[in-house]
Amino acid sequence: MNRRDLAVWLEQECPAEAELKKYYLTFHEPVSPDRFRKCLAERKEKTEVCSADFSAMMAVADIPDFPKEATFSDQYWADDMQEIVIRRHLRYSPPMPHTHKFVEVAYVYSGRCRQTFFHKGRPEEHVTLGEGMLCILPPGTVHEISVFDESTVVNILIRANVMRDSLSDLVVGNHMLYDFFLHALFHEDRPGYLIFDTKNSDQIKNLILDMMTELCENKAFSQKAVHLMLGLFFTYLQRDFSEDIQFSEYAAAGFSYIPQILSYIQKNYRSTSVEDISGHFSMSRTYLNRIFKDYTNTTVSAALIRERIHRACEYLENTDFTVQQTAEAVGYNDVTHFIRLFKKTCGVTPLQYRKQFRH
Repeated sequence: MNRRDLAVWLEQECPAEAELKKYYLTFHEPVSPDRFRKCLAERKEKTEVCSADFSAMMAVADIPDFPKEATFSDQYWADDMQEIVIRRHLRYSPPMPHTHKFVEVAYVYSGRCRQTFFHKGRPEEHVTLGEGMLCILPPGTVHEISVFDESTVVNILIRANVMRDSLSDLVVGNHMLYDFFLHALFHEDRPGYLIFDTKNSDQIKNLILDMMTELCENKAFSQKAVHLMLGLFFTYLQRDFSEDIQFSEYAAAGFSYIPQILSYIQKNYRSTSVEDISGHFSMSRTYLNRIFKDYTNTTVSAALIRERIHRACEYLENTDFTVQQTAEAVGYNDVTHFIRLFKKTCGVTPLQYRKQFRH
């Protein structure tokens, strides 16, 4: 099995979809939830799952017994050995408000879909996602998804503890943006979904296909392999697509600036300053520091130092730069000041760090 095989299969119509589509085109509305469950049960009895010509596709396309309750547990979608599951969304299935205990990444492989979010005490939100866009939903988000054409939507389901703990160790580079993503996703007082527009990136699309292929083939250590690819997936998101993240319309006013500020720091750490950042975003230094502290639990100055020291560690690990050259490379002309900040941050001097790393 390869990417081309999987890409062809993703666009195909399975028997259950054909039945749901026929009803929709005849009556101009989706089947009822009860009829939907009955349809799935009948298809399972006939072992007609959306596997096309590949029996291995069962891993990403098997039709489960759709529950009547509105909450999906981790165990419903994955067995105890699975931390990450990927499935194609069933076209023409009725939109049903539900929540779940895992993190969901809904990726529009082709076409478009509509997500509706339900907030307690507030009007519902409707968001249309186009091709190449993805929505990351935290546990507890009440939502429904609508796909009533030939569009293809892929759902990546990740156990919450994996998203919070394990993946942060795999995200290459500085973790400030990823930390913010987690803060946005898991903060109970704020609508937490994140929407990225990947501009239909082949890099992102191929990585998702590779993860699906790995799960379909179900070789030894498939979960580990997908785990590593997912770390790369989030690295690409934070590196290339973080400046135009879309948040809930109910997010606080300054909230949407944070990923842009973090991205600006990562790209301009050598020469930028707090004053430069406040000027770039046309806000006072006081307001900049207040919103940044509110949503990251640190200051802009501390974030800038963290980025510079992180980059200095990379130079010490991968080059033979002197300490003076390393300091200048990350924006410090005063090497004594650099050494003091490095030791305060890392607990050792730059030379001690290099010696420990290369030991």
